[in-house]
Amino acid sequence: MRRLERWVRVGGAPVIGILGAMTAEIQQIGELLDDPNTSEAGGREYLTGTVDDQQAVVAISGFGKVAAASTVTTMLDLFEPDSIVFTGVAGGLHSKVARGDVVVAEALVQHDFDASPIVPRFVIPSLQIDRIPTDPILTDRAAASAAMLSGATVHRGLVLSGDHFIDSAADRARLRSLFDDALAVEMEGAAVAQVCAERKVPFAVIRVISDTADEAAASDFLEFVADQAAPILATIVAGMVSR
Repeated sequence: MRRLERWVRVGGAPVIGILGAMTAEIQQIGELLDDPNTSEAGGREYLTGTVDDQQAVVAISGFGKVAAASTVTTMLDLFEPDSIVFTGVAGGLHSKVARGDVVVAEALVQHDFDASPIVPRFVIPSLQIDRIPTDPILTDRAAASAAMLSGATVHRGLVLSGDHFIDSAADRARLRSLFDDALAVEMEGAAVAQVCAERKVPFAVIRVISDTADEAAASDFLEFVADQAAPILATIVAGMVSR
């Protein structure tokens, strides 16, 4: 592995940045790259290469909002991707969402952010909004790619993020009472959304539902991510790039 010194674009082709919190969520996506090259910067490894002649940079962010924000910031600074896609799993909140379903975010909220009374609860001061919208073109592309999967159920809507793995019926009910239209909850997406929105970089967030955010959430979590969610995510991202 080499320490990154300089990133050189090939011609004028766009670059897509792809992130996930866990190795299992992102490994199969990294395997899609042709002529891969790994470098290190800011305590993270970045894998660069091409997918269908599309330049891409792939990284594992680690768990939580701080790790995700730090990683996407470094990626934007050093690789200057034209768009960002964050992938991974999430806990289902809405009754219509089941394990194995795909959720493509149309907006994201940091459910544990509260700077009131300076600004209303959940509102990000730098953006003056609580629900950070995803890029409509990337979101359409992600949903269309997911819909091509055999037997896939695809949802679009609100996703919540916070630095707490939700695994209790009480916490699930609390979030449902605050956001009755929320489809899923995870730990990174809204932080990536904030960074991208502040920098005006188009982004999308794609999640496979791994559990229903209750007491059974962690029972076979890692196995599900590796065996079921990872191939789904890799197929969706490959379809997005080919479009």
